[in-house]
Amino acid sequence: MDIQQERSGLEKKFYHLCEPVVLESGYRLYDLEYITGQKLLRLYIQDPRTGSALIDDCVKVDHALSEPFEKEEWIPEEITLEVSSPGVYRHIANLEHFKLSINEMVCVVIMGQLSDDQVSGAPKGMKGEKKFRGKLLEANQDYYVIEVKGFNLKLNYKQTKKVNLDPDLKSAQD
Repeated sequence: MDIQQERSGLEKKFYHLCEPVVLESGYRLYDLEYITGQKLLRLYIQDPRTGSALIDDCVKVDHALSEPFEKEEWIPEEITLEVSSPGVYRHIANLEHFKLSINEMVCVVIMGQLSDDQVSGAPKGMKGEKKFRGKLLEANQDYYVIEVKGFNLKLNYKQTKKVNLDPDLKSAQD
């Protein structure tokens, strides 16, 4: 996983166009993706107070983007804009996402095996596992730490295939 991956091309231009509009509307631009063949731009926004977005929030941002989209000549005419919440099980793809998810439950899938140093003192059988669910405790540009079965597991991004938020919805309903 490359947490410092830079946007390029049209995706970068869309990000620089959309981010200030989303912020001015009172939201955070969590992520965006541009699918060239479909001329589809998906924005994922969050209300900083709730970490989510309601339909009304998405409509507000969609309307706020109408004027900037009409002014820019580089934007394809047949573009489709979708604005939504990043979802309950949102992907965690960069350092900002990791920091926003501190103290949250996450699901991590790694490539390869954990090293002997990583599992020193860990519960039996952890070394052979590739998927972990735990509480994200720490994240910096070099590594992140999740608590799994009472053990603090330090992982680096290069060995990480994917990370998603994985909230315990049952306890949230209680």
